[in-house]
Amino acid sequence: MGVVFRNSEFINEKDLVIKSSNRAFNYGDGFFETIKVINSKPSNFSAHYARLSLACEVLKLKNEVTISSLLSVINDLINQNKLINGSVKIHITRIEGGKYKPKFKGCEMMIHAYSGLGFKKNIPVSLCVFSDEVKTMGGLSNIKSVNAAVSVLGAIHAKDLGFDNAILKNTKGNYIEATNSSLFIVKDNLIYTPPISDGCIDGTMRAWVLSNHRVIENSLSLADIKQSDEVFITNSITGITAIKGVEETIFTDFNYADKLQNKLISLSLGL
Repeated sequence: MGVVFRNSEFINEKDLVIKSSNRAFNYGDGFFETIKVINSKPSNFSAHYARLSLACEVLKLKNEVTISSLLSVINDLINQNKLINGSVKIHITRIEGGKYKPKFKGCEMMIHAYSGLGFKKNIPVSLCVFSDEVKTMGGLSNIKSVNAAVSVLGAIHAKDLGFDNAILKNTKGNYIEATNSSLFIVKDNLIYTPPISDGCIDGTMRAWVLSNHRVIENSLSLADIKQSDEVFITNSITGITAIKGVEETIFTDFNYADKLQNKLISLSLGL
């Protein structure tokens, strides 16, 4: 058991109490952010704070935490847990009160720290397509809502079929992301990724790739994916992971994924 931050204080995790009236528990009225920790420092923090601010706006929550105050709390939590590499997970929930119609716009915060590894070379993974449920194309789909049922069902679908992950679709039938990652394809040495307006998560590692390479934002079909030269996925914890296959289609080119991941590894090592 480690130390967690709950609202305005640091407490031992064993003393943490979540009430049955918690609005995330009852209505999915909240969101989360998971931030990679490298060498005891939160990675890509400004991108996470920007998405946290966006989530508060989408969910009509009053954001009273500044970027500097949140960074200070996270650094203190990292130090108290003696965390070198790993992650911190921020949970934001609306203050209890009301039913579907809430009484308040204020929010509660809880932050956990988890031990883990730094960025490393990832083993290529396989993807299938999940079609039973789709994501909408509004603002709720761009944030890390605690209601992640489509991603959960997609991950179960992939596991049942023997794949590592699944690609999700939106209401128009466009292919937008994996269950826990942003989606990229490479064709003729150009990188493409779906636009946020297609309903994909506004990924922080997605933002890092866009800031470090020329990327074209364009809606993707299954044919676009299967006829590409290379496919890779990204998230804040693992970085960039090459795709070795999408269902029966095999990929052997991992060039861009390897280059981008090597850059992340070099940055984390201070090279």
